[in-house]
Amino acid sequence: MKRLLLILTLTFSFQSLSNADDIRDFEIEGMSIGESLLEYVQLKTIKKSRRYNYNSNRFYTLDLILDKFTNYYAVQVHLKKDDMSYQIHGLSGAIKFGKAAVYYPKSKNECKKQMYIIENEIDKIFSNSDKEKSGEYIGQGDYDPKAIRDEIYYTVNTGEIYLQCVTWSKKVKKKENLFDSLRVSIMNNKFSYWLSNEAYK
Repeated sequence: MKRLLLILTLTFSFQSLSNADDIRDFEIEGMSIGESLLEYVQLKTIKKSRRYNYNSNRFYTLDLILDKFTNYYAVQVHLKKDDMSYQIHGLSGAIKFGKAAVYYPKSKNECKKQMYIIENEIDKIFSNSDKEKSGEYIGQGDYDPKAIRDEIYYTVNTGEIYLQCVTWSKKVKKKENLFDSLRVSIMNNKFSYWLSNEAYK
């Protein structure tokens, strides 16, 4: 299977622009859905990484912030509980804008510019996908009612791709020590369904 390397730099590129319909064709920092996380990091790194649990404990999420990452500040890896093979069911890469806790007025436009570039590449590859654009809107629930968000969703045969720009309000960004960021997420159908229907119940 020929994988498409999904990278976030000042310019985006793919290894190939040929048509694809399998979410496993994407890589984030060399990692692909369906493969073992142990192929990329040691078990001790997995054990010490920050872990997020959900109301439903079928899956969990790890935060990886590694020096060897070249395109993303951090990568979240979504794994199934008690799976000692550490098979990857989803990946989320984040690129940050500005400094943590410091208001950066250019982050919204910089994020949108990069999101637009990668959106065009995905459009070429998944020309038959179902695509939904939220457009810019305000609010991240009660956490930050003034956050600015812009999101794009793609549904393909074997999973979903999700692009999201978030610019935090001055107050929340400072209080929570947050970065404005562009997040690129890929997930298989099994994890996507669980996240939407079971994770927070």
